[in-house]
Amino acid sequence: MPIAAGAEAVLTREFPFHSVEESDDGRWYIIDGQRLMSVTTAFKAAAKRGLVEKSASLSAELAFDQIPLIVSASRRKPCGNTWSRCKHEDGESCERCPCRVCRACVQRWIAEQHNREWGRRADEGVRVHDVAEWWSYHGEIKDHDADIAGYVTSFQSYVADYGITPDDVLLAEALLVHRKIGAAGQTDGIVRIHAERTEKAAKLVSRLTQTNWRKAQKQKLTLDVLFDIKTREAEEPKFYPENALQLAGYRHFPVIRVKNSDTEVPMLPVDAGVIVQLLPHDYAVRPVVCDRATYENGFLPHLNAYRWTTEDGAAAVSSRTFVLPETVAARARKAAKEQAVAEGAAA
Repeated sequence: MPIAAGAEAVLTREFPFHSVEESDDGRWYIIDGQRLMSVTTAFKAAAKRGLVEKSASLSAELAFDQIPLIVSASRRKPCGNTWSRCKHEDGESCERCPCRVCRACVQRWIAEQHNREWGRRADEGVRVHDVAEWWSYHGEIKDHDADIAGYVTSFQSYVADYGITPDDVLLAEALLVHRKIGAAGQTDGIVRIHAERTEKAAKLVSRLTQTNWRKAQKQKLTLDVLFDIKTREAEEPKFYPENALQLAGYRHFPVIRVKNSDTEVPMLPVDAGVIVQLLPHDYAVRPVVCDRATYENGFLPHLNAYRWTTEDGAAAVSSRTFVLPETVAARARKAAKEQAVAEGAAA
């Protein structure tokens, strides 16, 4: 699957038996020579109004915080290097680097505030997931940075409230693969919920099975649940339709690629999907619809829309797609020129 015209690969990370490519058009898994679209990349085809508004708000906040810099930059001529892609070690620079003080550079810096913020939030999420994964394998919370301590505490409250132990985690941080549709993605895992252990566990099982929660406890019902952990830097939880689409994709991918190997096994069957949202001082668990209909009517159209955008979108509006056919006279001149070249070569 080619990168869209003009897109540039910015990072390729090597893992045992596969690699991950981060490019201008998203994340791609390279497995056995096949380029597979990341599940989260598929949602780039959908404009998310909330993200657009948040991005604008972040840039506006930064602009007000940097009024003296903006005034100074407004008096400087563009350096001409604002869009240079120079890459250096920290602290190094060259004459082609953006000056970062002219109007064009400062304007770009403010406009890209959301990218830096999303990068910071993504880094937090990765570190929180590392702690959760470590717990699932070792049964203890590993040392972690102070800036994610609130999320880690919320994670500990979640597993305690639902009576979850490491033995209940049937799958953790696994790569799921669907070669037929050209996609792959990493799930946080599958966990077995025991209704008998806590009231919250019983009520979750009750909601998903439409059974009285006390009855669910008495019958010792269990459910195998596909889950995804999200971190949210806010006091109140908020869930999005993309959360359901993501789990619908994972649930219907046929293959689990065993971590740090090229071994593949069939996907485990699950009863439902839930989003576990970790807040700085709390958490929320939300069941989501991730059935076959959501997969076919929601996930696959997003995947196909983004694939069309990256593979065929540019050509769909290119002036070179519908070229005028050659006239008889033009073909005759071309043939005569080719004959003259051939005769010259023969002589």
